[in-house]
Parts: sequence; C-alpha cells; structure tokens
Amino acid sequence: MCQLAYTNLANTRMTFSSHQLQSLSEAVKEDYLGLMTRFTEYDEKYHFLHLSIQEFLGAWWIAKHEKKREEVFKDHFDDDHFRMCLRFVAGLTHLEHQSYQQYFNKQELDLQCKRKRLFGFKTCHLSYFYQNPEIRRRDHIRSDDIDNVPILLLQLLYESQDTTLCQVLSQSINNHSLCLDRVSLSLFDWLCLSYCINNSNTTWNHLHLGPVYNELSPEHTILLQTQCKGLEVVLSFPTDELIHKLLQSSLLYNIQECYCELSEGQYVPCLILLQFLNLPQLKILHLRMYCPTILTVDNTYYTDKCTELEKCIEINSTLQEMKIEYRGENEITSTIKSVIRGVTRNKTITSLTIVGPSPPLPDGVLEQLLKDNNTLQALSLNIPDGLLPSSLNIVEVNTPLTTLEIGGRWWRS
Repeated sequence: MCQLAYTNLANTRMTFSSHQLQSLSEAVKEDYLGLMTRFTEYDEKYHFLHLSIQEFLGAWWIAKHEKKREEVFKDHFDDDHFRMCLRFVAGLTHLEHQSYQQYFNKQELDLQCKRKRLFGFKTCHLSYFYQNPEIRRRDHIRSDDIDNVPILLLQLLYESQDTTLCQVLSQSINNHSLCLDRVSLSLFDWLCLSYCINNSNTTWNHLHLGPVYNELSPEHTILLQTQCKGLEVVLSFPTDELIHKLLQSSLLYNIQECYCELSEGQYVPCLILLQFLNLPQLKILHLRMYCPTILTVDNTYYTDKCTELEKCIEINSTLQEMKIEYRGENEITSTIKSVIRGVTRNKTITSLTIVGPSPPLPDGVLEQLLKDNNTLQALSLNIPDGLLPSSLNIVEVNTPLTTLEIGGRWWRS
C-alpha cells in the first residue's frame, strides 16, 4: 500500500484504478482500504481520503527502503509536489545519514537587511553620532534575497529534530544576521525558525523581526530566547503588558543593541525607558515613540519613577549610545529632563540624541550636562529652537565633545 502511494505520488497521480489494488493481499485490503474512498468514472477508481494520507504512506515506503532512501530523497528534493512527503520522511528518519548535510550546507546564504546606501555628508554626519549609522528608520529596500529564506529546510529541521543540521544551516548564513521584516511566515514556519535558531549553537549578530501587532506570539517568545546581540523591531499598538513581556530579562538577556519603534499604543514613556535600561547587557538603545496614548498615573508615583529613571541612567555601566525620539501630543518634559540629568553623571555614555517636541526644558539642565559630564563625545538635541531654554547660556564645556547639534526641525530622524 505504501509503495502504491509513493509510485502514484511520483507520477503526480491521485487516483488508482481497481486493477492496481488486485495485487494487494486480502489482509492489506481489510486493514488499509479504510484510508481510501471509491467512486465510479468509466470504471471503478479509488483515491485516499486526503492527500496527506497518501504523502505519509509514500514517506513510509521511502523510509523503510534504506538502500534507496537517500537517492529517492535527492530525486524529489526540488519537486514542490513532494514537499510534505519529504517532511514526513524527515520525521521518520531524523535525517541521520551524513549525506543529508549537503542540503543544509548552503554557500553564502545572504539573509541580512538590505538598506538604502548612505552617501557624502549624510554618511559623515551620522557616523559621528551612531556606531551603526546604516541602521535607520524606513530605509529598507526590496530585495530578491527575501525569497531566499529556506522555508523547506527549516521545516525539515523541525520535523527531524536534528540539532547538528541546525548548526550546519546556521553556519551558512552570512554574518549570522537575519532579516524577517518583509518575510511572510505562517505560525508553523515561525516555530520551525525558532527551533533552528535556538539549536544553532550560534551567537546571532542581528535579528530584525517583522512588525509585531498587539501581542507577542509564542513563536516570537521562543525566537527571542536565542543568543542574539542586536534586535530591531516595530511594535504596533503596543500595550504595557506587551512591552513588559518583550522586555523580560529572561528573553532579552543577551541583547546588546536594541532598535525599537513603538507605533501608537498605550503606555507611559518613563516606565518604558526604565524597562529598556534594565536590560543587563544593553550598549545601544534607539527608541522611537510615535503618537502614544499616555496612560494617566498618580503624580507622586510619576515623580518617583522619573527620579528612578535618572538614577538608573546615572549608574548604568554598559550603555554607550542612546537615542530617544518622541512624537505625540502629550508633553514628556519630566522624562526628558530625567534622561539628561542621568546622562550628566553617567560614566559610559558617549553619544546622546533626543528628537522631538517638548515644552521648554528647565533652565540650567543643558549647561549642567556640558559642564559636569566627562564622557559624552556626541550630543544632538534635535528639538525646535523655540523650545530650548530662553536663558540658555553655555559658558563652560568640560565634556569631551567632538560633535554638537542643538535645535532644528523636530521631525527629522
């Protein structure tokens, strides 16, 4: 019965004539014909109740013929008609034979983000402020490499549960960087990808997730548990609960670079910043908050949290670069003031960028930063000139600045 299923699958035939079943013993007919249904079309014909039944029986036949197993697998590897059947084969054989490594040992598999190139002055300008100036908002370009994500291989890995092959495939990916920004994956594909990455025994340099809407799926959660240095993600309409779930140290413990956009949603910026800054190995933080609905909290509680934010930044010993971009109707002056005061006494931050509107900053905040900080090398306060302190009077600069930008159009990024 299994051979019959395989033979007809190889010939892309889904129906069987009654004479093809005559060679089957009565015992086989009694045990297995319940998997088929019968209909009449000129003569009596049969087909399996579902294609997946035929595919599984065909895979069983392949798996049980050890001498021809790898040869048959190779013959059908590029046949889309056989994808599900090969997945069944992977589950039945665990792809233990060494010959299977050839399919996973890809040469120079480029799945990195493709971005618009920087030229001239812009390259020079951004390089003063950012360690990775090429990572910019809305700079992705369409690339055929998106279609290179080896979905079938990921599915075969998950079905076979072979961790060695996970490592073989992962070592083939250029720069250990993976862009999923415009890749359409099913929930099962996410599960397969998560299995591969988490069993790759590899530290990933950069992981760009596609937009995450409303909630963090279990597949995202599994994926974020990997050894990954850099994370790029857009959270659309996030809630406090979603952001808290994302920022659990157990998930992002290894993250050193985080580029995150919060698009609309409901949260308190001060509290969100605190959660990001509690990531234990974070060196670079770019956080863009776009048109949030800021939740109302008790004034005393909010004041205490702003003080906590200031102290958190002050004692942070890993953060080197911070960019805070805010666009919205609500003012967040206290939060921005706490950030600047925290950076003033911080000993590791070398680059600070703040973009966005706010009521005028309190007098003396900027002057104190430039006077008392002794590590900051690049400072950009990209806020409207009219919102700078009216009495701004910089007379003493002790911080080792090489680049200073104050004022400008607040919607620049």
